Amino acid sequence: MIRMPITERPDWKEKAAEFGFHFHTLYGEPYWCENAYYQFTMQQIEDLEATTAELHQMYLQVVEKVVSNEELLIKFQIPKHCWEFVNHSWKTNQPSLYSRLDLAYDGKRTAKLLENNAGYTNIFI
Repeated sequence: MIRMPITERPDWKEKAAEFGFHFHTLYGEPYWCENAYYQFTMQQIEDLEATTAELHQMYLQVVEKVVSNEELLIKFQIPKHCWEFVNHSWKTNQPSLYSRLDLAYDGKRTAKLLENNAGYTNIFI
């Protein structure tokens, strides 16, 4: 993995706002780095794909346990009025909406999960 320096796009804040991404700057600092990108080898990409596929399956196993367990629904703070909908969505295999995995990765060792922002059939884990 190589960090490649680039020139910051002059209109990146405006472009982000144009698409509804208004928190491009937090506390006076950019939300992401605009002056570099990372170049990966094919092996690194394949390693990341394997890691994220494994993590996704682990999250699906958690959802399977949570949707039919009142104690876990409460622990995960799923509103009670949504329980039937959530269970039905899961049991009828509604599609996942998204999952963004925030990883720590140095290009050498296995990536480590920092955070998962996910929405499965309108429930957020």
